[in-house]
Amino acid sequence: MLAFPLAGGAGAEERLRVATWNIGLERDGPGLLLRDITGGKDAQVLASVAVLAALDADVVLLTGFDHDAGLAALDAFRDALAKGGVAYGYRFALNPNTGVPTGLDIDGNGRSGEARDAQGWGKFRGAGGMAVLSRLPVDVAGVRDFSKLLWRDLPDAQLPGDMAAQNLQGQRLSTTGHWDVPLVLPDGGALHLWAWHATPPVFDGPEDRNGRRNHDEAAFWLAYLDGRIGMAPPRGSCFWGMPTWTR
Repeated sequence: MLAFPLAGGAGAEERLRVATWNIGLERDGPGLLLRDITGGKDAQVLASVAVLAALDADVVLLTGFDHDAGLAALDAFRDALAKGGVAYGYRFALNPNTGVPTGLDIDGNGRSGEARDAQGWGKFRGAGGMAVLSRLPVDVAGVRDFSKLLWRDLPDAQLPGDMAAQNLQGQRLSTTGHWDVPLVLPDGGALHLWAWHATPPVFDGPEDRNGRRNHDEAAFWLAYLDGRIGMAPPRGSCFWGMPTWTR
């Protein structure tokens, strides 16, 4: 967790607390997390609420949180947090790459359509996504989503030498996503939350596919800062990157 003074702040009461947590609220199928949250008895959900209530951060990036199109699970979790004593007026999430079919045999085992063949490992669309809970307003119109950037299109990408041509045409860089999420500060400025959740640099072979992808998912932000992603990064703002490297 990071704590730093807001512009014009004079004391601890003016400090902004920003946290990220790989919360592990992932289930084996769509809708199961919502069931567990609304049921009110799931031990993992209850423990997660207790931890976040004790943490009491102003902004939290959650990774490993199953995504659904209507954000029903996120809204239910936010309600549970409010009942636990910590309220967030704003929430934000986009569709993650996890579980999105590629139609390709990404892992080269002769079969397609498996969890390892998705854009990011996942048994279903939205598995293990990301979500932002915030006491600061989210400038939704200003959000930049780079999650569809192809791996091959990252400047100086460290692609595996044996990567099949058809995979080069369809494999995205982001395992989960790369988001630039502007949060509106009390003085009208912006805190840019850089959200991502990379693949772990293990569970592959001598080709080091996951290690190379992990490296490039981090290197993306350097390319973004240098203006090499097709648009200039915001200037004159605060930035806080959120790396999470384990799944």
